[in-house]
Amino acid sequence: MIALRAVNHGNWIKCIELEVTGEQRRFVNPNLFSLAEAYVHSDANRSEAEAYYRCIPFAVYCGDEIVGFAMITYEKDCDFDHRPAYEIYRLMIDKNHQGKGYGREAVMLLLDYIRTFPYGRAENVYAAWHPENEISGKTFLGCGFMAAGTDEDGAVVARCRLNG
Repeated sequence: MIALRAVNHGNWIKCIELEVTGEQRRFVNPNLFSLAEAYVHSDANRSEAEAYYRCIPFAVYCGDEIVGFAMITYEKDCDFDHRPAYEIYRLMIDKNHQGKGYGREAVMLLLDYIRTFPYGRAENVYAAWHPENEISGKTFLGCGFMAAGTDEDGAVVARCRLNG
């Protein structure tokens, strides 16, 4: 059974040590980069007036073992629709744990968490992936996301409505 847990003093190094396959590296930033990004966008580094964008990292666990990493964002003025929105910004399952359905389970848990509106109300949650990353596309589309277009980098952008 999969669970999301906060990234903290006890597990952040294990999150950094997680790896995807060699072929997947071109699609996923290293977790160290993602944790640095979360820190830079943390409340400790800005005033309340600047708190328009939040990054929330999670360790993905199966039992007591970390098997992946995820990060969501909340934006008060989303680039895609210019309204408040969440995004599943990062999702990776370690190369030794892929093919077990953990990615799909993690997306469903992230959607459940987002539906509690921890940082503010929103109508949509987005996800984006490189068009050649078929695994990500299959995972998100299989979890209720619908293709909504492409971004300025050519990534596929998909949306899931939060109200039903």
